[in-house]
Amino acid sequence: MRSLDPPSNEAPRSADSVLAGLDPDQRAAVTAPVGIVVVRAGAGSGKTTVLTRRIAWRALSETADIERVLAITFTRQAATEMRSRLARFDLDGRPVIGTFHAVARRLMLQFLEDRNRRIPVIVNNRSSLMSSCMGDDAKSGGIYDVLTAVDWAHAHMIAPSKAAEKLAEAGLKIPLGARRFTEVFEQYERTKKKRGVIDLNDFMTSVITEAKKDPRFTESIRFQYRHISVDEAQDMNPLQYEFLKVLVPNAADLFLVGDPNQAIYGFNGANKTLFDELPGFHAGAHVVSLPSNYRCTPEIVQMAVDTLAKDGQIADAQSKRLSGQVVRLERCSDETAELKLITKLVQRAENGQRTWNDIAVLVRVNTLAESIRKELSAAGIPLRSSRSGGAWARAVGAATALTGRDELNAWAADVLDTGEYSPDDADYQIAKYVRQFLDEHRSGGVDGRTFGSWLVTSADVAEPDGVEVLTFHAAKGREWSYVIVAGMEKGLLPHSSARGATARSEEARLAYVALTRAADELVVTWTDSRGKRQSGPSPFLPTITTATPVSDPPPPELRELSASRAKKITPDELLTTTINDWCTHRARIARIEPQGVLATRQVRAIVRARPQTTDELASVTDVVFARRYGEEILQLVRDAASN
Repeated sequence: MRSLDPPSNEAPRSADSVLAGLDPDQRAAVTAPVGIVVVRAGAGSGKTTVLTRRIAWRALSETADIERVLAITFTRQAATEMRSRLARFDLDGRPVIGTFHAVARRLMLQFLEDRNRRIPVIVNNRSSLMSSCMGDDAKSGGIYDVLTAVDWAHAHMIAPSKAAEKLAEAGLKIPLGARRFTEVFEQYERTKKKRGVIDLNDFMTSVITEAKKDPRFTESIRFQYRHISVDEAQDMNPLQYEFLKVLVPNAADLFLVGDPNQAIYGFNGANKTLFDELPGFHAGAHVVSLPSNYRCTPEIVQMAVDTLAKDGQIADAQSKRLSGQVVRLERCSDETAELKLITKLVQRAENGQRTWNDIAVLVRVNTLAESIRKELSAAGIPLRSSRSGGAWARAVGAATALTGRDELNAWAADVLDTGEYSPDDADYQIAKYVRQFLDEHRSGGVDGRTFGSWLVTSADVAEPDGVEVLTFHAAKGREWSYVIVAGMEKGLLPHSSARGATARSEEARLAYVALTRAADELVVTWTDSRGKRQSGPSPFLPTITTATPVSDPPPPELRELSASRAKKITPDELLTTTINDWCTHRARIARIEPQGVLATRQVRAIVRARPQTTDELASVTDVVFARRYGEEILQLVRDAASN
């Protein structure tokens, strides 16, 4: 989240300053020659840092026009994070940053407006529309399964008449049976046309279709966007890839960042071979690898690498952290015992040096997540809602970085009126506050700063800390200090629905993603039986020992010494508290949330690294923050070392 302080005079204005704090591999990626660049960025390697610094470096080295830069992300949250980071470089202009859907929508609306054609309405409730198409079949459920199959067909650009056949060839389940599914799919497409509505995938399809028919449209797109970056490129599906090829001219200026070992959306149409092979792009690619993991301890990285190796896949990952805690493997008799263990582990973790926000429980399926949430809530453990944590802070940051009434109004409209956001999204909730703020301040100068002040003083946005319980898919791109990966067992990992070698390999990568969300401590649980069915440890787990070690208890004098030490605050706790107090003070001055000054993960990184120079601080925060507040933070670190 961007600070509300005005840009510092010390903000980096040279290309070389953007490279501060990068390791040799990251520097090689940022400064790679213009053309097609493929960055294979492992978990915890700083891919977002590399992506944003590449854009800033190109702009400041005058090898790219910032106004013609397009960065494509896979989530709105990632887009917001990129905007916030780039804003700190005080560049002369702004790139366009958005999801595939958002960029396609922008282009299609521009195309229609230029030709005075009617703007289509986006379907706000696809489930309701599909239910009407399914008729009596909807009464028995399965609407989600049908929509998932429809999306898979759209992602592969397959017509309704061929969808059932192609689903079968791919080894996927055909909901409702082949004949009935085809009827429903065709009815769904007819109903959209009749009502004059479209869904988000239709924007990409329309851009591709119109670009093929009208070379002038293609030329206008390529003139508008000359320098293109794609985040999480391993997750592109064929439709997104075809859309990307429309954007990129023959003399490609394309920067792709991804990790094949984190390709986990094959079930949704993604095809990681597109990232590996780049079919249709005839120019050779400059490839850079980022194997260094700055997030996880060596023990956690080794566990994740060994897990992937159980499926014959290789991860070139090397932890740059000091050795930490051994990964705990916990065997439980059944799901009841597992729930009790998880509750106890979470309570113990919070009683140590962590807050509730530092803890996450990750699972393969939603049903298990719901059971764990109920158990933790019953034990009085707070759970995080959509109005707390990173998503909320990023949404606030996006709004408070805006510079005037028109920008605030446009941002709120983009969020509230496009159909891309649900009412539960943090962006949607903040956008509603923006509209309320603009309605209450119809005259006078307003901008993101005044909105931020109003939000703090006039809206009840306070949220308690809380543990997050998420599926593996939902946890991608996130990190926590302490993570429990629950239910790592037969039937759940690989999931019973994963058929064939391809699906099994994706399940192994899903396990790799889940395990590498942990920065400092990792616990893995499984059961001997679940739902009265035999389970046992996942075949992806490395060789394990289930015997409980027996040792003599420590002598009384050692227990007394340990107890006395436990009562004393540790140096890490002291420094964490000191930095958090400093953040609170700075946030009060700027009238923002403390996480807007430093995110929790950045505070943890400072405590771990104990930086001694501004450059060392920049490597765990960012260049602008380090140059603006470096001396203050470094003094806190020095004071902590002397106590």
